[in-house]
This record gives sequence, structure tokens and C-alpha cells, in this order.
Amino acid sequence: MTDTERNRDRDRRVIELYERVLEIEQRLIPTGLHVFGRVSNSNEIESLLKMVASFERSDIVIEPASGQTAPVKALTDLIAAGLGLPEYAALLKESESSEERLRDRERVESILSEAVAIFVLDRSSQRAVDCLAATAFVPAHESVKVFEVLARIRFELERSDELRSLSRALRGEYIEPGPGADIIQNPNVLPTGRNTHAVNPYTVPSSTAVRKAGPIVASLLERHTAETGRYPETMAMVLWGIDNIKTQGEAVAQALNLMGVRPRRDSLNRATDVDVIPLAELGRPRIDVVMTVSGIFRDLFGATMALLDKAVRTAAALDEPDDANFIRKHVQARMSEDRLSIDDAAARVFSNAAGNYGTNVNFMVLDSQWEDAGELGDLFVTRKCFAYGRGSDAREARALLDRALAQVELTYQNIDSTEVGITDVDHYFEYLGGVSKAVEKRSGSRPRVYLSDSTSPGSKVRTLEETIRLETRTKTLNPKWYEGMLSHGFSGVAEIEHHVTNTFGWSATADAVDKWVYDEVARTFVLDEEMLERLRGMNAHSTRSMIGRLLEASGRGLWAADESMLNKLREAFASLEDQLEGVTV
Repeated sequence: MTDTERNRDRDRRVIELYERVLEIEQRLIPTGLHVFGRVSNSNEIESLLKMVASFERSDIVIEPASGQTAPVKALTDLIAAGLGLPEYAALLKESESSEERLRDRERVESILSEAVAIFVLDRSSQRAVDCLAATAFVPAHESVKVFEVLARIRFELERSDELRSLSRALRGEYIEPGPGADIIQNPNVLPTGRNTHAVNPYTVPSSTAVRKAGPIVASLLERHTAETGRYPETMAMVLWGIDNIKTQGEAVAQALNLMGVRPRRDSLNRATDVDVIPLAELGRPRIDVVMTVSGIFRDLFGATMALLDKAVRTAAALDEPDDANFIRKHVQARMSEDRLSIDDAAARVFSNAAGNYGTNVNFMVLDSQWEDAGELGDLFVTRKCFAYGRGSDAREARALLDRALAQVELTYQNIDSTEVGITDVDHYFEYLGGVSKAVEKRSGSRPRVYLSDSTSPGSKVRTLEETIRLETRTKTLNPKWYEGMLSHGFSGVAEIEHHVTNTFGWSATADAVDKWVYDEVARTFVLDEEMLERLRGMNAHSTRSMIGRLLEASGRGLWAADESMLNKLREAFASLEDQLEGVTV
């Protein structure tokens, strides 16, 4: 390697490292538990408004009373255009490998931060509009629209209707309904204190969801082909009900796009059928998608499940080459080799039996009721092996799900909220971890596991390992996060323990946690004597559970811990046991 090549390689690595630092710095995180009826502080509001202003809004409600909507451009795009730069999404992508583009991106973000800070401080948009016009040549009539939206959001964030609505509900009075979603994804969720309503299942996926699906699917397939050199023939995808309510079916739109179809709408805007995207337009093969859906999705989106099943059968019936249509290839093979009917060979939508919910993988992990990790995958299949399609009732089809998962090369799920990540709740490792472990046992190799994150501009597709590292750095090991939690005392310690336990869940189901994660958790919360005393004084039970989980990770071979560290963990655990049992020395 020449000196020039070495310098280029060094510069590339420095840019990559800086990008990761920026990603951690700019990621929105909760800095404490939600207190019922308490409003956001000014710093939280400013951070939220910056993120909201970074998204284009095609259907934002400008006049709540009339329901009038109007397109509102992203402030980042307006700034970039004013400076003569590419769109902000392009800057995000190009800044990963170009120092010049990285400086351009930072310039856009700096101007955005300054303008929003002025807006929050002044409680008026005029000086912020003038600032954008002077520093980035942003037309006032465009930026004013953005600040009108931000003003309404700020007004709603500075008040809370939760307590008033609770008292009205207890009196049996009417509570105004509102949509359920993340504020960044849909600011129309405000004001707070309303009855959350879902969506019309017949309109899922929405037109906006379909528009967003294309770039995310392209990023997912681009990431996989870059790492393997080819498209995946079969993938497994997790679909949740609440997530698709929040996003109006973004995950559903992605599944349809992967199969190379788009929803067809009737005169009432209901998605009742699918249209095939020609291969020339698609520009890639049709991907075979095995869909495991939650019980809530099954209950709320029966029509959507039928639409997904219709998409599989439509793609399977196309007269296309095997290397351009993996769905047809696999359905035809099952019909020929296994003598299956078309209904069985094309079964791709699986869930629980009617009336049942969840995979119970989380309970098995949390209760330490497993010997071999393969048991976790088997439990997932046992709970999720009911096939849905053709409008028929669920039918138990374990052999069909086993056969479908045996061909899976990657597993995938969306993250749709800044408030709930993959280490915040156990449902992520229950579903995505469970299906990944089921695939590993049936295919004989561990699948690649990806998550897409659309909670910030320029939606990213990350590996599971990358996502765990990011959440560990921005939450579990971040003093801003854990000190915010500890301000809540007993409940805050419990929340920290939940994060450690859910991280362990990813070790159990996917072996996806780096050694340094457990090392740093132990050093931060147990080996630091002052911190350990704080934790045990607030919540000795959760502190003992957290240390016990670290010891379990070591005992199961999921963490190669140093013996000296393990001895200190054992001492702390024994001391907490004595404390809880009232033993005095």
C-alpha cells in the first residue's frame, strides 16, 4: 500500500469514527421516566423541534379546527437548497465517505440548531426566519410554514391535558380521540390526554407509508448485497400491530415492496388488491418474505393479512425466471418436491392461534427456564405456527413454518420510535430474536439480523450488533440517561435493570452482545462502590437481579468475563442476598 493509499484509508476511518460520534451525540433519548401530567422542559422541547423540523411533512394538519393539510418542507432541505447543496438525505449519505460533504452537513445542522434555538428563546418566529434568510438564503414564505407547525407543537408540549382527561374519564365524561404515534413521525398526536384511536385497517398501508417504503427496502437490500455479494432469496420479517398503527403501515408497505407489488385502492381509498411492479421498474428480484405477525396485528389487521397473502400468491403466479422471482421459485419447488397444494406452498403469513398472544420466548429467558438456546427458537415456532390466508381461519402448520424458516437468510424488523428501542422492552428480542434463533436451528446457520430506524432523517439500516452498541452507548452507559432514571429512585433502578436484562435477551436469542458491553455495565453499576451503594439503597431487589443477570451471562458462556470481575460480582450479589434476607454480619 502506498503512502497516498494509507492516508486515504486513514482519512476514511477518521470520517467513519466521527460519523459514529455524531450519531451518538444527535440521538434523541428519554432523560427520565414519564411523570403523568408533567410537561416537557425547554431543552427537551428544543431537541424535539429540531428533529421535527428535519422531516418533510406532506400531510401535516395546519388548521386543527378545519383539518386542513398542506405540504411543509424539511427545514434541513430548505437550508441545503439555499446554500446550493444537495438534499439533506444525500448529504447524510455522502458525508460517510467525504470530508467536504461532512462539513456541508455540519453547516446545515448548525444553522438549523441556531434557528430553532432562537425560535424557542424568542417565542416568535420572526428573528429565526430572518436568521435563515441571512445565513442560508431560505425564502421567508417557506420557513414561516415550518415555524407555524413548530409553534403549535411547542404550545402543546408546554401544557398537559393528562390529569384533566383522567378526571373526566373517572366521571364518565367524553374524552376527545387522537391518533397514536411518535411525535416526530406524526405531530398530530398532540395534544396529550386524548383517547388513542387506531387507523382504518382498510387504508393500510397509507400512501405516505408506500412512498417511504421504497428507500428503506433499497437500503436493506443494498446493505445485504454489499456484505454477501447477492440478493437474499428469502427473509423473515416481524410485523407488529401497534407499530403499524403508529406509522400507518410502513412495515406492511415494505413487505409488499420486497415482493415487488404495490397496493391497489378502490374508490373509498381502501387497499383491496395489489398491482405487480414490472421487473424492469423494480430493478431487482422479487424477495420471498416469511411474515410472523403479532396477535394484536392479527386482531386489528385481518384485511391487511389477506392483502399480504394475496401479494404472495400474485407474485407466485407470475411467469418469470427463477432468478428474478424467488417467491415463484420456492412455491414451485415445494409443490413439486414436497407434493404440496398451492395453499400450503404459498403460506407465508403466520401468527398465534386465535385468542393467543406473544411468543413466550421473553418469559423463558427472563425466568432462566432454558438449557439450550435452540429451545427458544422451538418455542417461537410452537407459538407462531398458525398459517393465515385465503380468508380462512388459522390452521396449525408447524411443518410449513419450519420449511419456510429453513430457507431464510436474513431477519428484519422496524424501529419506529425514539422512546422505545430494542433494549427498552423485551418484545424485540422475543420476536426478532426468537425468529432469528428459529431460523438458525432450521437452516443450520445464523441469519443476518437487520433493523431499520426511521426516527431520524435519512433512515438507516443497521445490523443487530450495531443497534445494540448504539443503544448501549446512548442509553445504558450514558450518564445523562441513567442519572435521569436514578432521579426516580426505586423505579429508575428497575428501569436500568430492565435494560441490562433485555440486552441479555439478545445474547440468549442471537449471541449479538459484545464483551465490552457487559464489562462496562459491570464497571459502571457494580464495581463502582459509590454507584452500587446508591442502587442498593434505592432498590436492592433490582440491583440483585441485574448482578444475577451478569453472572448468568457468564455462566452460560455468553460473556467471557475476567475472573477478578466475576469474584467482585459474586461478592456484591451475596451481600445483596444477605441484605434482602435481613442477615447482619
